[in-house]
Amino acid sequence: MISVSKLAATAIAVVGGAALLIGGAAVGHAVALHEQRATEVTAAEPAPCNLRITWDRGSQEYLAVYEDSTWVSKTGDYGRTANLSCTDDEILAWQHQRRENNLDPEVCRPVLRAEVTGIVRSIGCAVPTLVATDEPR
Repeated sequence: MISVSKLAATAIAVVGGAALLIGGAAVGHAVALHEQRATEVTAAEPAPCNLRITWDRGSQEYLAVYEDSTWVSKTGDYGRTANLSCTDDEILAWQHQRRENNLDPEVCRPVLRAEVTGIVRSIGCAVPTLVATDEPR
């Protein structure tokens, strides 16, 4: 027969283990919430497109405006560089407006490569171009 003292010791061990498990889960949940909030705060927002089309009141026409890219320090050899957030449509519209204003429409988007070490490098520059053919899509 099981003695009362062994039964009491077993009950205390089970209750103590359950308390430790619940406490550990609560602490783990609190730490996870804190880390999630910290990640949300420190997550980098993408830079907005640096190619803009604005209305010039003085000349009464649209102008294609270029602002330095966030990549300008890494892609200085490429000339005007679009931010990665610029879509092909935005780049093509900007180039079209530059041509309308008789300005140089050249701009490129950096081509990036992620190294195994986690470092992202610029390995070139791509220029979106509109290609029109008579072939059906």
